[in-house]
Amino acid sequence: MTPGVLAFRQHRRRVVTTPEETPSAAMRHLALAVTRYVRQLRKDGLAVPSILDELAAFLTLYVRTRQAATGVDGDYRTPQDVPVMPRLLITKAEAAEQLGVSVRTVERLIAAGRLPLVHVEGASRLRVAAREAYVDSLVMPDAEQSARENEG
Repeated sequence: MTPGVLAFRQHRRRVVTTPEETPSAAMRHLALAVTRYVRQLRKDGLAVPSILDELAAFLTLYVRTRQAATGVDGDYRTPQDVPVMPRLLITKAEAAEQLGVSVRTVERLIAAGRLPLVHVEGASRLRVAAREAYVDSLVMPDAEQSARENEG
């Protein structure tokens, strides 16, 4: 094999990439492998460690936002220059990361009805708009304190 070329197995076939493709191809492969492992754990009824769930969400998001350009212009120099369509649905782990809280806190907000959950083909997701509405509904501490002072 040529130096600087990476080979790995994907879907029972050998994939060989050039040095320029290696990071993105390896990340795609890793994201797919971790996501499949998480799905298999859930299918078997086993607990999925939150760090593994978050890793799967991160890798999937990374791969989706770093894909090569397929647009009309095709004038993008790097994959990072490609405009990415905003997502409408996110996972609990992604919502937790964006809100700066734990996945368990997001689950409590869902249970309390403050963040509505939707199901797509059996996958639980949160609407980005619902997450934004939740954040907009939060009262800032200064406003809450001044409201109490005005009442008293």
